[in-house]
Amino acid sequence: MANQFPGDFALKEVKLYNIDQTEDYDIKALVQEINLYESVFSSALQATLLIEDIGQNLISTLPIIGQERVEIKINSGSRTYRLNFYLYRIDGRTMSEKSQTYVMNCVSLEGLRNENYRVCERVDGIRAEDLIEEKLKSGGFTPKKFEFDETKEPFDIYVPNWRMFDLFQWLCKRSVPLHKKDSVGFLFYETFDGFNFRSIDALFDEPQYPDDSSVYKYFQGNLKSNDKESKFRIMNYASPKMFDLYDDLRRGAFSHDSIYLDINRRVYRTFRTTADDFWKDSSHLGKMKPYVSGGGDTPTQLLKRSSRTIYRPSALGKFNATITNIVDKIDNATNQSFAKDWVDPVNKNFEKAFYRYYFLEYSQLDIAVPGDLDVRSGNVIKVSIPTTTKSSDGKVKEDTRFSGKYCVTAVKHTILNKSELRTNITLARDSYGGKMIPDVTKSEEQVYQDGTN
Repeated sequence: MANQFPGDFALKEVKLYNIDQTEDYDIKALVQEINLYESVFSSALQATLLIEDIGQNLISTLPIIGQERVEIKINSGSRTYRLNFYLYRIDGRTMSEKSQTYVMNCVSLEGLRNENYRVCERVDGIRAEDLIEEKLKSGGFTPKKFEFDETKEPFDIYVPNWRMFDLFQWLCKRSVPLHKKDSVGFLFYETFDGFNFRSIDALFDEPQYPDDSSVYKYFQGNLKSNDKESKFRIMNYASPKMFDLYDDLRRGAFSHDSIYLDINRRVYRTFRTTADDFWKDSSHLGKMKPYVSGGGDTPTQLLKRSSRTIYRPSALGKFNATITNIVDKIDNATNQSFAKDWVDPVNKNFEKAFYRYYFLEYSQLDIAVPGDLDVRSGNVIKVSIPTTTKSSDGKVKEDTRFSGKYCVTAVKHTILNKSELRTNITLARDSYGGKMIPDVTKSEEQVYQDGTN
């Protein structure tokens, strides 16, 4: 529930422990501001604390050298959050006689452990979620809860001394969800509740937070509203990204050629794909695609003509017996077109993932809402944004393009003066609200003539 009422939110404790955990210091009185961050694109939680140190000089007297534990205890409604972070950097330090201010930059313990936990082994026939869970629990890496969606196929790979989180992110971009077997794409991230390995499609298809009847709506603060409307009021909003066709085209976001280099066999294979190759197989939050289909016959030929060539190594010959048998067929094929056009499953999945991840943040919206420690990265919420024009009857209507369902990609909780909680939510989706744009049916010649007349 959003924190609206006096006493509903309380910062109970902020403690700083020395490195060997033998002493703790109550630094609540020194804290001027706390920022807590979580994101579906971050494998670990982050926090910053603005400290005003008057007369204690903790940096020298403790001393603070990094790796100290910071424990933050917060009461929110009927729930108590006890969050632990580890100090990895101090910056912004300014000093004046007996007073000094500085910023403590902290991360969850696993974020630091990840830097010296390495995986160097062959993995045979294991699904991504099982491999991730095994690594999280092995060697005491973390006792935290792990939530996951099931994947369709196991992996047979060599892991070349990667950090744990690097391995998990590699698996994300190549894993096919059992929930939607023709799609691809997972996210590995940490929230206040623990670690998550979630299918993008499953997140998009989940019920909205906190229930189907709740809508985050923008309206002026001086307008009358009931308790529920006040809890889900958007106090201000901004759209940091709309689109950038130059960037899209140069990245090959709509159509690109992929050249797969098989170093072992000294051959290459070329494929052309378009955004349409993934769109129909995946879940989406809005109906309006950010491009037009229909053979790509738009003035800029977005889908019909490739705007980039991407080179990728081929993984042929490095997987299980099924792949090995297919490789043998390719080597012995009399039909050379078959041998030339075949691509290994991992690269095939990654090809779809290229579009999936690119469009994931295509439409962004930042909103500030009443403090709510229960909202999580990965939640789907519904928003209502008003248009800037009034209808003929004088009423303000909803902006259908910006309104609708979004995925929460990041949450920032700010605690000011130890008594005020603010929540800023970053939202994203791969589509727009409103009706679908019809596919283009003109011929290439007609499009060219229309664009030059």
